[in-house]
Amino acid sequence: MSFFNLKNVEIYIIPTKEAFAKKPTSLYIQIKRKYFFDLFILKINILNKEVVIPHVKKEKIFQTNIVFPKRGKNSVSDISVSSYFPFYFFKRSVPLNIKFDIVVFPYPLKCNISALFSDEKVISDSVYSKGKAFEGEITGVRQYSTGDPLKFIHWKATAKTEELKTKELSPPAGKPVIISLSDFSGDIENKLSQATYALIKIIKNGNPVGLKLGKDFYKPDASEAHLRRMLYALAVYTPEQD
Repeated sequence: MSFFNLKNVEIYIIPTKEAFAKKPTSLYIQIKRKYFFDLFILKINILNKEVVIPHVKKEKIFQTNIVFPKRGKNSVSDISVSSYFPFYFFKRSVPLNIKFDIVVFPYPLKCNISALFSDEKVISDSVYSKGKAFEGEITGVRQYSTGDPLKFIHWKATAKTEELKTKELSPPAGKPVIISLSDFSGDIENKLSQATYALIKIIKNGNPVGLKLGKDFYKPDASEAHLRRMLYALAVYTPEQD
């Protein structure tokens, strides 16, 4: 019966889209039965964390939290399922042919971000405060400059003056800020963790933020997708990139 209990089960792991090192990360485990009989007393072992599945009639999703100790790309494959049916008298275990990859962002280490808003760090009247990343209401029209995207050309003003004109768009609230690892103290892992905290905090405050990381540069933006790109860069960063 324990053997059939294992043959009767289908298991799918649904990882979360966001994971931070040293913080609980949600995983969803979908359990389905293959045949007519219900499932009883199963245990899923994933990264040495056991999830007890007492009973599944047809299909059910269970949630568990696991902790990744380090940032970076993680591949999870050591997953097994055990059956204790009936009534814990017997136990059979089998490994699951399941593998998933997940990028773990650095742990967000709280730090003082007030220094990041100094005159040297804050950008004012900069090209970074205009363009696609800061698209908003039209605040004016200016002479076209080489490199301006065609989508921002003001065609009505161009037709009237017979010279190319570009729209000036309002940025979101708050001035753009650019940070780098040199803004923080400690070893490289501490710097990456503090940078993670700063990026999240600054964007939550409504300020567009950019990042200098080795040879890579991310222009200031305040979107969620931009934040994830920078967090991904911090997660996979190696000092050799400098």
